[in-house]
Amino acid sequence: MIPSNTKSLFLLLWIVTTNLYADKKIKELVVKEAKIQFISEAPQETIRGNVTKVFGSANLETKKVSIQIDLKALNIPSRMMNRHMHENYLETELYPNTNFVGVIKRWDIKSKIVEIEGDLTLHGVTKKKFKIQGNIEETEKDFLIRSNFEIHLADFKIEVPKLVILKLNDTIQIESEILWKDQE
Repeated sequence: MIPSNTKSLFLLLWIVTTNLYADKKIKELVVKEAKIQFISEAPQETIRGNVTKVFGSANLETKKVSIQIDLKALNIPSRMMNRHMHENYLETELYPNTNFVGVIKRWDIKSKIVEIEGDLTLHGVTKKKFKIQGNIEETEKDFLIRSNFEIHLADFKIEVPKLVILKLNDTIQIESEILWKDQE
């Protein structure tokens, strides 16, 4: 027979251990809202496009992150440029999404910095070891991550005809705001 104070000690240890593990549950995040802006600054024209149809997940324990952007939802205010971008450059009928699959290299709430690295697929072409750095704003349950980076259309075999080079730059600025929430 086990003495009652030993039983109490085991019970207390069990309660403390259970609470510690409950606090360390896996932190899985999903995209709640997003705004991705594509900007091309060329000598004759600045083109801006927006996408808000973004899906994604991030696991803070395994460090895996996955983001999918629906390029068919890309909207450029000029109807003609919007059509040209979808049909002639991005070919969204053939390549409707762009995907990023990678790992979180740095997640530092104190300095508000996040860094991810992985494979970025656009226009059927994958660029390995693509790095994105951003800033984290934390609320009670959500994380807003803002990042700015560049892509080069040539890296993804998107050709810009010489006649259009004055209106569409090969270097595209990406400005993103993604609000992540706890997956419940």
